[in-house]
Amino acid sequence: MAGMNTLPSEIVLNIARFLEPLDIVHLQEVNKRFLALGRDDTLWREQCFTTSPFLENLRRRRKLVSEGSEHDPQLRDLARALATGNGLGESRLTRPREEARDLKARSNERIRRMANWDPSFPDENVNFYDEFIARNAPISTSWLQQPRNRESAQHEYLEIRGMGLYSETGESDSSMVVAPLDDGSVCIWDIAGTRGRKGSIIGRSNSGILFPHEATNTNGPKERSNMISAGVTECVSVDSVRKTAYFAVQDGMTFYLSDLKLFHVLQGRFQDNLVEVDLQTLTAVSREKFPFLITALSEARYPVPLTVGTNLSLYLHDPRSRGQLGQASGLSERVETYDSSFGSLRDARSQDFRSLLNPEPSPVYAHLSQPGPLSILHMPSSGDEWNGNGDVYVAGRFPSILNYDRRYFPKLRGTIYSGARLCALASLPYPFTQMEKDLARRAELSTQQVFEAKTRPGNTLIACGEYNSKGSLEMYGLSPNPHQTTMSSDSFAGSLHNSVLKNRQTSSSSKLLSVSNHGTRIVVSDGSGNLKWLERDGFTVARRWNVAHGSVEAAIGIFGSMGDSYVDSGSGDIVLKLANTHRGQRENLANEDLVLWTGEKIGLLGFSNKPGFTAESFEEKGPQTPEEAHKEREECTYSQTMRQALQANANEVRFMQGLGLGRSHR
Repeated sequence: MAGMNTLPSEIVLNIARFLEPLDIVHLQEVNKRFLALGRDDTLWREQCFTTSPFLENLRRRRKLVSEGSEHDPQLRDLARALATGNGLGESRLTRPREEARDLKARSNERIRRMANWDPSFPDENVNFYDEFIARNAPISTSWLQQPRNRESAQHEYLEIRGMGLYSETGESDSSMVVAPLDDGSVCIWDIAGTRGRKGSIIGRSNSGILFPHEATNTNGPKERSNMISAGVTECVSVDSVRKTAYFAVQDGMTFYLSDLKLFHVLQGRFQDNLVEVDLQTLTAVSREKFPFLITALSEARYPVPLTVGTNLSLYLHDPRSRGQLGQASGLSERVETYDSSFGSLRDARSQDFRSLLNPEPSPVYAHLSQPGPLSILHMPSSGDEWNGNGDVYVAGRFPSILNYDRRYFPKLRGTIYSGARLCALASLPYPFTQMEKDLARRAELSTQQVFEAKTRPGNTLIACGEYNSKGSLEMYGLSPNPHQTTMSSDSFAGSLHNSVLKNRQTSSSSKLLSVSNHGTRIVVSDGSGNLKWLERDGFTVARRWNVAHGSVEAAIGIFGSMGDSYVDSGSGDIVLKLANTHRGQRENLANEDLVLWTGEKIGLLGFSNKPGFTAESFEEKGPQTPEEAHKEREECTYSQTMRQALQANANEVRFMQGLGLGRSHR
């Protein structure tokens, strides 16, 4: 080994190329020099390429073409058409390459294929060592400490009603999670281990600070059932710069008439509140009432105004223009709300709600012709995310994605037709073109064509939801040209057609609930509790996982552990919202945890053999007698056995539904 330590770095790296990934990791333990060489980005980029499904897909297409050539000409032409897939001509795989016999030509061909596979962009900082871990390492889920009810003698667990990530001053990564609880309090967890034990509660407000003052009953407990409306996942927005958080809190009920476009709201009481909470003092500092149910909040990034989506309207909420309402104890003295008639703030009791049903444009808010926005995305118009001049994209229970320019709000700038019911939006600061992605997936682009495709200006809008009861993952290439971003224009509709991908076949057999960027991949969650990582082409699956596996608290399947488990039937918990702890878009995200919210609890998904902690890890338990320990083990065994029995019974029911023919893979 001493002699090897004197070898030039190029020779050491060339030797490392022939080692297995585990051996390369062991090589890093020799000394600091080998540690640096063992983390070489080019080395691990090649390892990611070798273990990716990209090469396997190429081999499958080549086999299909070779088998088709052995049949009659009609079948051969069909096999070639399936391998080519786009009808633009023969694939590179079908044309003989005499020069590939030469060693240099083989090397150039491998470089070209790797360029077609490479998911990174020229100005993107990607650590492929972390990428390899995220693509191949075991997955585990650690559940954060579950808060308890302090006002009850039983101290039962409280449900977590939302989720938002909180970053400390000067940090790009999120180190804390902020969430409302079922008792109206606000709770903060440490997910980085910088302020305490990782996954533990580091702060919690008094109970009831999120409740409207009308919901407080002096003769009994506070109302909890209507705090956050069911089905609203984007109900928390955290402004890390101002150290505040916004919570959408329901106050009363909304009555629907037979015409879904028309709502009748009882005046005076049945409204919805936007509560602003100071995260340093954990007290409510302001409350604003909105006339309709708040269904979505955008990300809060000072000084860009927060976009508030209600059932029938959109508002720009600028925290700098509101009045200071004092601490939580003074909220009952003054409550302010939007007055849609005059564009000012008036007392809630004098609010005229009939004006909100007026179809005439308003200078204060944007009318929605169809109810139900579920996700609001802020996208900058340039590389500066703090200029406040970016676009606002709104998706929900209507068939189109709405686009607003914040400078001309509330005028609608344009729409993108989807046809699906979308519930989550994300973005990438890089261009997207479906045709080039399809050609790259089949390794048909030259290195120059790959470079030109990745250096073209533009952004990518990512959406997910449901189409005909199946999951829909959609990607839209957006042009930075302001004259082309009027999406309702005919000129842009033609260019948009080549940059739209709608994966409604292989994304999921059930509704997609959330989407996020994770390293150089896109991760989605569905209604069966599954997580799926896809490449940036929107089709190639990197790996799958079910939220029930890799967790000590999860039910054990009847077939035991199965590696990257993927259970279409579901396992109980589903991920309503997922987010990456890394906030920078042009930095590597692979080594960061994913934060998962199931509607009741919050977990961290990481890459390790076992969870770092569980919700029970934070419980203070006294010394147990042998009898108590034996009883606890028996209870755990009984619980596991019952879960396995119920799972087996569910499998039998699904089998019988298919009349013994097995499950049909849609």
